[in-house]
Amino acid sequence: MITMELKLEELLKGKATRIKENDFFPTAAYVEPFIERMSKFTSDFRIEAKLPDQITKTSNGDINYDDITYNRVWIQAVMPEEYAFDNHDEVVGMVYGLDCRKPIVKLYRGGLNRACTNLCVFDPSFLHIQEIEAEKPFNYKPIRQMMEQTCDLKAWLNKLHTTSFATDYVSINESLGEWIRNSIALSYDNGFGKVKLSATNIIDTYKDLFEKKDSPYYVGEGNDTTMFNVYNAFTQQITDDKRDIMNKVEKTLLIKDILGSF
Repeated sequence: MITMELKLEELLKGKATRIKENDFFPTAAYVEPFIERMSKFTSDFRIEAKLPDQITKTSNGDINYDDITYNRVWIQAVMPEEYAFDNHDEVVGMVYGLDCRKPIVKLYRGGLNRACTNLCVFDPSFLHIQEIEAEKPFNYKPIRQMMEQTCDLKAWLNKLHTTSFATDYVSINESLGEWIRNSIALSYDNGFGKVKLSATNIIDTYKDLFEKKDSPYYVGEGNDTTMFNVYNAFTQQITDDKRDIMNKVEKTLLIKDILGSF
């Protein structure tokens, strides 16, 4: 089932659940500590959640949102204007999954492109992952640690903007081949499993850059462009995937490696 956008008050109605022999708290017990910490900085929270495979319905046949649990939740705290730069909002996010092979929660710090809402994260130290234990709260200490770290987003975005990307016939062929080979060879090991980008993601990115003239990233052969445009064509594939909210940060980190040195 694809994810859906929710308001905070809707999310907080999520009930406690049991998965196999493990009991988990109501959604509010996991989400409210994150909200409390980040409310010191912002009131802009963006939420997506995945419904469980089995839901109850009202007498009218609608989903009964008063009797529901959320197994996978993604919430992003978007920082205020003074934290923004280069048309990107700084963001601190939390995503967790109770129904994964091993239940985990991820805390991260990154940027959101205002033009397309694509997430960008370049440094693995801005991603913290922990196992969720039944009937135990999350450890939210990494939020403070990340907030105290020096942000590297501005430097990376500047590098992307100032690095040109060759679009002659030979260079396009070489880049596409390198990207696909890297997608096959490379993965991001988060300690709980390996995350990969598929060759389909690479091909769709190539099409957006060089074939689809209605794509916002289209440049065509022989025209000037930068690695910033290429990078966002890649991150758009991750943004558009509404089925996987758990691995967006790792996939975003992996893009930098797939693109190679720039």
